[in-house]
Amino acid sequence: MMNARRPYVAGAFYPDDRNELLKMLDLYMSQDFPQIKFKKIIGIIVPHAGYIYSGSTAAYAYNILRGIEKHDFIIIGPNHYGYPRHPSIYPDGFWETPLGDAKVDSDLSKVLIKKSGIIQEDREAHDIEHSIEVQIPFLQYIFNNNFEFAPIILGDQSMHTAKSIAETIYSLNRIPPVIISSDLNHYLSYDENNRNDDIIINDILKLNLTRYYDDINQYDITACGFGAIAVLMYITKRMGGKIRILHHSNSGDAFGDKRRVVGYGAFLSYIE
Repeated sequence: MMNARRPYVAGAFYPDDRNELLKMLDLYMSQDFPQIKFKKIIGIIVPHAGYIYSGSTAAYAYNILRGIEKHDFIIIGPNHYGYPRHPSIYPDGFWETPLGDAKVDSDLSKVLIKKSGIIQEDREAHDIEHSIEVQIPFLQYIFNNNFEFAPIILGDQSMHTAKSIAETIYSLNRIPPVIISSDLNHYLSYDENNRNDDIIINDILKLNLTRYYDDINQYDITACGFGAIAVLMYITKRMGGKIRILHHSNSGDAFGDKRRVVGYGAFLSYIE
């Protein structure tokens, strides 16, 4: 298949067997979710760890996407390897998973490249990066592959870059839901990690980018996709929206080892 990205973390972060994967997603997506009223979805923030750790939390945000009419998305995550530094978009083709082939929105990708001035076409940057790949099966489960997406990963997660990408998205004639892929804090003890998670969660909800970046530096916040989160914060503020947290957990909740944990949050950005 032309320009098909092969799955890199199937069999590690999520099952590489279709039936096992569907069974796992059935479990996560059948939880007792809260009912939330809103006029418009701006986006969601979801974790990207192995499904056994963070899939249950991610489902709280993905549940919100059920029932939306237009099935196209911008997905933004970190480049965990830090190189290349430029925002990298996979411009066209398909992403393969055990649930089938997910189509990249080539028209949207071209518009984002043209409007931004900093987003560059770069397929290779996505080859071994998992932050977007782990989101695709959730979308395939909900929409049965009837969706398209524009995937962007960030090496440079500075406020300047986040604002630039946010302004590019805000300038679109129609803004599709923006899916942000990020875990929260990493590898502190259970209580310490929750304390640092509380700091960043509070900043996200307040939509104060300056305070957010200051706290990241002051408290050594280790949310891997902090710049991607900042993109949605900025868009939300520009659109007069709000962000609320739907669910928070960490790896210690899933497996009981509370010595070194990773935090996970599911958030909704919306207009009331």
